[in-house]
Order: sequence, then structure tokens, then C-alpha cells
Amino acid sequence: MLRSTLSNWREYLTPISHTSTFETSGQLTPEEFVKAGDYLVHMFPTWKWNGTDFQNVHHKDFLPSDKQFLVTKKVPCKLRANTFLELDDTETKDVGDGWALEEEQETGKEGASSKVADALEELHIVDDVDEDDDEEYDNELYENELADNDIVDIKPTTLRYYDLYITYSTSYRVPKMYLCGYDNDGTPLSPDQMFEDIAADYRSKTATIEPLPFFKGHNVSVSIHPCKHANVMKVLMEKVRSSRSRARSTVPQAADEDWEDLQSDVEDGLRVDQYLVVFLKFITSVTPGIEHDYTMEGW
Repeated sequence: MLRSTLSNWREYLTPISHTSTFETSGQLTPEEFVKAGDYLVHMFPTWKWNGTDFQNVHHKDFLPSDKQFLVTKKVPCKLRANTFLELDDTETKDVGDGWALEEEQETGKEGASSKVADALEELHIVDDVDEDDDEEYDNELYENELADNDIVDIKPTTLRYYDLYITYSTSYRVPKMYLCGYDNDGTPLSPDQMFEDIAADYRSKTATIEPLPFFKGHNVSVSIHPCKHANVMKVLMEKVRSSRSRARSTVPQAADEDWEDLQSDVEDGLRVDQYLVVFLKFITSVTPGIEHDYTMEGW
């Protein structure tokens, strides 16, 4: 609670900067946060701005009244974070204060998916399978990811839902994530229960119990502390820049005209309006079981 109180005071006392340092620091101005939020809402319609519910929202005067925070609701979380074990061969890059960034994010996600079989005691797979094929089918579950057309019937005790909020942190000049969880019957999760959906490496270092700061009233949430978000974002932006550079080098010469359009987008690296898409990619390492959509082709 003390940590939450100090954080609130820091947010209140830190002056607002409108000078862009995005490319050098990984930080955002309020105007850049709004621009990135507009892009996220456009690309992923499950995300919304807070809108016109002005009576129940605390407003920051440096943000538009209808763009104080972003929200996506009822995001499923089928498995607890402990299910997603760290792969032994996953290389990580230390960015300080306990933050570790996977060098191959997609490899990490594959490893997480392959661990679904370890949770079969809590899952029931519904599919049309002949009795003679039962043994072969069971073996395949351990060797492959679940097919997209498999129907997974989650026991009520394992299925949860989360409302996710993103607001602007004035003290760190980056987005800040808040999570509010619910059981499958709509009962709010306790802080301890929500911590079960935070990866173990981050629970004690970066997750904090605090009320949602932008709502009037007391709405308990778990926040992801933004102290190292800027450093992590710089690393991720460099990875995106390198990936795009490799993609550019493989463009066929016959597509010169199309390539000129593409080059204008990638030659300067990640655009500031794409910031939150990369931010959400990073958040999945903190909340591996929460199934929000952040993927874009080639990322």
C-alpha cells in the first residue's frame, strides 16, 4: 500500500513534458500516447477509449476527456501463469531491475503452448475421435500445439476473465497497465488470485495492488509497474527495426514500386503510433495466460 501511495504522489508531482524523446528514450509525450492509442483502437477494435462517461472518471487535463485511458473487457484467461514454464533454451536479455526480455518471443510462446498438455487434468478436449485412435491422439497432444479447430471445454474453476486498462504514467512517461480479474461467474478476483496470473519472475518485482486511479470509487486492480518500460521498449523497438530491415532485404526487385512505399515506412524504424502494439507484446511475458490480441503480421 505504501508503494501505491508513493506512486500516486509521484504521478501527481511530476511535471508534464511535451518534448518528444521517443526514438532515444522509449518514452512518450501525452500527445504521442493518444496517437498510439488511436492506432491500437483502429487496428484492434476490442480496445476502446474510455468515451464519454465523464461522471465516473477522474480526468487529467493534459489528455482529451474522452481519451483518458484504453480498455478491453472480458479477456479470457484459461490457465494460471505457472503453467507456462520457462524454456531452458530461451535466451533472455537483462534490461535491469529484474526485467528480462526473451530474445525470441515467438519461441517462448511456442514453449508456452506446448505446456498446455501438462494441464490436461484441468482441461477436457472435445473432438470426434475414434476409439482406435485414442492412444495416437493422446500422444499427439503432447507433441503438437492444439489445433485451431479444437474445442477446449474449460472447467469453471480455471476459466477467468480480465478487464485490461492502459493509461499514461506521468512519472515515467510511458503507458501503464492495470488488470481487474473475475471468475467465470463474474465474481471479482482477490489480489492473491490475480497474482496467480502474473509470471512468477514479476510478481514481487513489478506487480502492485492498487485502486484504478482514473475511476471514482475503489476498484482494486493489479498494476504492472512502469519503471523499466522505456528500456524494454527500446530493446523491442530495435528488434522490430532489425526484423523489418531483414524483410526489406528480401523484397524482389520486380516489386520496386511497392518497395518504395514500404521503404518509407520502415527506414526510420518503428513509428510512434505503433508503440502500444509492441508494448502489449512485451506485456504477454508478464501475463502469459491472458489472451489479449496484440499480433500483427511479421511481428
